[in-house]
Amino acid sequence: MAITISGSGITSANIADGTIVNADINSSAAIAGSKLAGGKVLQVITDTKTDKASGTNTQASFVALSGLSATITPSSTSSRILIIAHISVGASNYSTQVKLRRDSSSLVEASGDDDGNSNRITAAAMASTDANDNDDDIDVISFNFVDSPSSTSAITYDFLINGRANSWAVNAPYDTSDNNYRSRAMSSITLMEIGA
Repeated sequence: MAITISGSGITSANIADGTIVNADINSSAAIAGSKLAGGKVLQVITDTKTDKASGTNTQASFVALSGLSATITPSSTSSRILIIAHISVGASNYSTQVKLRRDSSSLVEASGDDDGNSNRITAAAMASTDANDNDDDIDVISFNFVDSPSSTSAITYDFLINGRANSWAVNAPYDTSDNNYRSRAMSSITLMEIGA
């Protein structure tokens, strides 16, 4: 039986309980769960490094920072990935520099502009200028970056590190010979998938 709509419209009295079933609603009109996730954190992945790493490499060369990476599988190609990084570093001189990588390739979007004569890096920390003993300190390289990988495959984020032709350490001062100043720190990376 047809229902005539007039005046105040349809009221609960016009529709008997159970007369509208799921099949009556076009599935294309349903709201997909992904449509409700805009701006929401869909998943969080984190990794920490507590052991010491150290090395020496030339000013132009970078090496992989082992033991600190995180892998995430986005649920949608429109999702963005918020990367939060905290790397504790010690250096014998100059600065310690890092580059953010996605699947073993440096993320150009997460680096400074190319001026033709500089390392394009994500972030850096200067060595201490303490004239008494600048090898005993630990500094922090900390940054956030939002990536748009446009993928639903597993993605791994990690880092390259460089000591500008000098020695560097992670999670410890470069010089740990003096027990009075020996310290240990931790480093971490956190990935958050943000729904579009």
